[in-house]
Amino acid sequence: MLKKALEKTFEIGTTAEQLRIEIDRGIRAGKPDSPVKRKKLAAYNKSLDKAIAETFALMDQEGPEHFSRENTWIWGGPTPYWGGSDEPDCAMKGAEYFDLENVVYMYGPTDENAIRIHKNAKKLICQLSSISRSPGVVCGTDEENAELISKLSLKYPNIKGGMIDDLIGNFGRNISLKEVKKISEALKKHNPDLKLYSVVYVGEMDSPFLKLVEPYVDAINLWVGYKYQLPNLDLAIEKFRLAFPGKPIMLGIFIYDYFAAANPNGKKFLEIQLKRARKYLADGKIHDLVILGDREVKKCPEESAFVKEFLKKEFTAAK
Repeated sequence: MLKKALEKTFEIGTTAEQLRIEIDRGIRAGKPDSPVKRKKLAAYNKSLDKAIAETFALMDQEGPEHFSRENTWIWGGPTPYWGGSDEPDCAMKGAEYFDLENVVYMYGPTDENAIRIHKNAKKLICQLSSISRSPGVVCGTDEENAELISKLSLKYPNIKGGMIDDLIGNFGRNISLKEVKKISEALKKHNPDLKLYSVVYVGEMDSPFLKLVEPYVDAINLWVGYKYQLPNLDLAIEKFRLAFPGKPIMLGIFIYDYFAAANPNGKKFLEIQLKRARKYLADGKIHDLVILGDREVKKCPEESAFVKEFLKKEFTAAK
């Protein structure tokens, strides 16, 4: 909706600009001023003012003041990496610990057996590509996997879409634009309501690849990779809102620092990020929160408990 409003504003504005240039050229050439063209230009500018007002109304829509179980997710799944678990239901166990209902299911297989394990998740997003997939997991091609998820969503309506992990960082090397397009088409083949989500990072906010993948990405999952980039999060959110106009942003929270420290993120760092996330939600700039994740419960017990307590207070306040 916002994207269409921006396109409409641009179209009216550039049309009015061209008409003004045409009028000025005529005057410089000694032609009499045209009342008809002047009237038409005035009408364009009136329409432009209306379009701009409608665009800002969409841009300034506020969100809820607190996070709820409806808009908070656990990220997880069976993996031998990063201190993870091979248990097929580890994501569901992580959701239970944090008292969450929504699951971003990654790493493991996405066949019906796996989906059945996650049938009690209120909302489920499944891994689409082979990027970060656990070794030995067979899912066919990315396109075949996406179509299978599309089919399964008809039987398991809690499936809301699929996730491509680390898309920009792998773009052009492990995944092409053509493949992204095919994955998008396959995901919507049997259920056009499914959304294609993509992981992006603060450090990628100026990537030229964003414009290329935007037509096929329905929502983004934004993460702060390196801790020193957290002060850039405000700017990154605005840039991603511009790059993906009107499309939902899920903000991810790393309990563990996988990028530099190889240690749990400090409670103060987590508090700053969580409170900032709440502000973005209230301002209508993000729509969901994603906690990574299930393996942190055992690996970072104190920090996980801190996040759990924050969410508990949020859910209580949201009632």
